[in-house]
Amino acid sequence: MRSILIISVFILISANSFAQALLSGKVTDSQNNPLPGANVFIQNSYDGTTSDSIGNFSFKTSQKGIQNLSASFIGYKPFLRKLDLDSSKTITLNIVLLESDDQIDEVVINAGSFEASDEKKAVVLRVFDIATTPSAQGDIFGALGTLPGVQKVGEDGRVFVRGGEGYETKTFMDGMLVASPYTSKMPDMPSRGRFSPLLFSGTLFSTGAYSAEYGQALSSIVDMKTNSIETEEQSSLSVMTVGLMGSTTRCRKNSSLSLSGDLLTTALSNKINRQQVDWTKSPVTADGTIMFRQKAGETGLYKLFGTFNTSSSGMIYPNIQTGTNQDILLNSSNIYLNNTYNSQLGEKWMMKSGLAFNYDHQNIDLDKDRIITNQKMVQAKIGFSCFLNEQTELKFGADWVNFSYEQKIRMDGNFRLPFTNNELSGFAEMEYKLTKKFATRLGFRAENSSLLNGTTIVPRFSGAYKTGDHSQISLACGEFYQNPENDYLKFAPQLKPEKANHAVMTWQYLTELKTFRVEGYLKKYNNLVKFTEQMTTNPLDYNNLGTGHAEGVDIFWRDKETFKLTDYWISYSWINARRNYKDYTMAAVPTFVSEHNLSVVYKRFLPVLNTYASLTYSFASSRPYHDPNLSGFMNAKTQQYNDISLSLTYMLNFFGKQSALHLMLNNVAGFDNVYGYNFSNTPNAAGKYESTPIRSPFVRQAILVLNIML
Repeated sequence: MRSILIISVFILISANSFAQALLSGKVTDSQNNPLPGANVFIQNSYDGTTSDSIGNFSFKTSQKGIQNLSASFIGYKPFLRKLDLDSSKTITLNIVLLESDDQIDEVVINAGSFEASDEKKAVVLRVFDIATTPSAQGDIFGALGTLPGVQKVGEDGRVFVRGGEGYETKTFMDGMLVASPYTSKMPDMPSRGRFSPLLFSGTLFSTGAYSAEYGQALSSIVDMKTNSIETEEQSSLSVMTVGLMGSTTRCRKNSSLSLSGDLLTTALSNKINRQQVDWTKSPVTADGTIMFRQKAGETGLYKLFGTFNTSSSGMIYPNIQTGTNQDILLNSSNIYLNNTYNSQLGEKWMMKSGLAFNYDHQNIDLDKDRIITNQKMVQAKIGFSCFLNEQTELKFGADWVNFSYEQKIRMDGNFRLPFTNNELSGFAEMEYKLTKKFATRLGFRAENSSLLNGTTIVPRFSGAYKTGDHSQISLACGEFYQNPENDYLKFAPQLKPEKANHAVMTWQYLTELKTFRVEGYLKKYNNLVKFTEQMTTNPLDYNNLGTGHAEGVDIFWRDKETFKLTDYWISYSWINARRNYKDYTMAAVPTFVSEHNLSVVYKRFLPVLNTYASLTYSFASSRPYHDPNLSGFMNAKTQQYNDISLSLTYMLNFFGKQSALHLMLNNVAGFDNVYGYNFSNTPNAAGKYESTPIRSPFVRQAILVLNIML
């Protein structure tokens, strides 16, 4: 449901269509030398081309009004100019690109991280890509699932990276922690990210060995960068089969304010798409978001981001473990506030500061029982950067996180499980470029937890060497700690932080239109939580004797050059992982790990049809599970996972209004994907443990949306 909203907003933004203006000209450097292969396009659209062998370019656009024309070429500063596309049907301009001070022939430390940004040179995914990747369904975390290193865990929805569980990936917004980045979920149903990708100018996705600035993440981090001050006032209203959505933006000289809200329900969609879930109450959500930006002085910028969400749903859940059909009603609400202020202090210093608040409430009625969970997080953070000289940058800072958790359970009695933790952290990191081809970064991070009554000090190291005009090799390693999950700490606050060691080596070839990347990694886990049985309430049944390891290879290829008007990428991951944690009787491949993962994303603009077409194919090899009817542990495997998803966006004029018709088809081939099995706790009369498969909530999903610009 939320995906429809996100895609709808995106289409509204990009639906300025139909007048065919011809843009042509030449791209040169400051010496009037032609720049072949320069990327020239209208921002937030597919309209654009690359310059030919003598720097000439020409393309038609159906965009209208004032638009931003962007031109970029590796090693040169980006070119941006506003054009009035209504002024003429033919626009000719010569573009002169200036060499960038941030020379591309300088080495860039990037082991273990992907940038999803419109501004960084190491672009892998743009906001446009996230919004139009069919399998992502408009979800940032879904789009990250098409990158190497991410496991396909369809029944969960969170990001599982390189043998790590979903909770081991931490989410940040402008460097500030988001304690509850995912929506609440029903049993065996996937959750989604709470935030639209359109709110962000870029996303940093680190799959391991990340900077000392980030902590409390055992496997990876996702840091979403919010948009800066808006420069264009606009309002929109969408009427969809799943509800209503509206937004407005107002701008002043040094500030902007954006408001949006929606009310959505899947009642009609659930009838159109055959469900494999017995809904008693179709999911209903209401969201509201505010973004305020204010310049302060010549270099200061204050950002306020706030969002509120409330949702409810109900289902009959066939609980094979107890042999009953459970009537589940879920009501939840979430508030997230993010304030940041960044400013330059003199010529060499920069300051970043922030204050964040997150409140999450879940009320689950389970037949006659009730579980209420409240989580509250407050974070204050400040950091400084000092450019000591052209080769050396020093970063340091500190943050404090107050986290309180309370769970009330009414089930054969009344129980209350609260705990509070104050986490105080400090970090320092120095990056030094010995030459333009060789750079290193050395850092450390210290963390103290009041709940776990302990302090950890961990080192981080990264280095990179440029091997050619467009290639480099990078190395990163370090130690990483994370407190155990709340479901364990509420019973056993004496547990120690879980620990992981990362080592990552990357070779990357990067041009303006092509990216090839191969990365090998090693991970070793210690202090993982073990217990004798699931949900045991005795604190003495929990310990930190769990261990594990993961090693693998990730490969990524993206090409926007070879085929005209086409963009595609391929990602493949191989992993070997074992864990002996939780109630495992021996080291085994965890249930969420597939040895092989493959994603192919293909996008093409069809000028004759005035249509954008996107196709995604996803594959994952079998995942292990434990069948109590067989001997041994983790003794069975699921079938392979396959998915083909398609989206088509057709631009049209609807009663004089610019409009877009969007069709999205998920699992077009109707693959019967099974993610695992639930087994009964006791055998039947024949001595067999009965089971039920865990599947997607629908076999296929078709969504049709009509958006009209007002």
